[in-house]
Amino acid sequence: MFNITKAINRRVSHSIVEQIRDAIFSGELIPGDRLPSEKDLAEEFGVSKASLREAFRALEALGLLEIRQGMAGGAFVSKVDLETARNSLFNYIFFQNPSIQEFTQLRALIEPPVAELAAGRISDADIADLEENLAKTKKKLDADVFYYELDTYFHHRIAEIAGNSLICFVIDSLKNALVIMKQQLGLGREFSLNVFNSHQRILKALRDRDPARAGHEMMEHIKQVERELIAISNEDIQLNPNPDEPDRIATKAQRHKQ
Repeated sequence: MFNITKAINRRVSHSIVEQIRDAIFSGELIPGDRLPSEKDLAEEFGVSKASLREAFRALEALGLLEIRQGMAGGAFVSKVDLETARNSLFNYIFFQNPSIQEFTQLRALIEPPVAELAAGRISDADIADLEENLAKTKKKLDADVFYYELDTYFHHRIAEIAGNSLICFVIDSLKNALVIMKQQLGLGREFSLNVFNSHQRILKALRDRDPARAGHEMMEHIKQVERELIAISNEDIQLNPNPDEPDRIATKAQRHKQ
């Protein structure tokens, strides 16, 4: 049994969620552990069964608990599911309603350095995988079909090759949110073709094991996507507020000052 204190917050279910989550993160509870019965836990927390069930639902939504029915049922600690965690970050990004420019700012900070890392670590098998990805993409283009999954996978693989699972996780969530924006804008073949051509240039730099060029091509790709999305959405955003710094990206605060 993990250490429990009475739930005294205004929303007692929040206190329960925090305590169970902390017990999981600290290792007091591990995947597969079965929590005590509702009756016993409710008494320990000093709450009603309704409050406890509300907390269980929140923990289940976070992927931390699995609620099983039947004689052998109960609340069990889950191994955090990557897809659930990714969707949580995606939902946060989506409901923040970021601008196209904000997407670009974050991608520009993350993806070019990742491409540089990948260029120094990429194997022949990795190159073959990315080449296959572009071959599949070309078939989709020829059939005039959008290829969002292949686009997302291309960026996922580069992050994976770079060898940082946390960066890979963030890039996946960013790309999934960006896909929604692209679908809402109803992008045409020209946009998809430009993305494909950018991916070809990125892959060539990776194939040549040229970190500087890989980072450069990724940055150019990100900026190109921003320009085209802004043009399509008719957003009034100034891409280069300082002509002496062509790669600079203005923040919202900077735009308001202009």
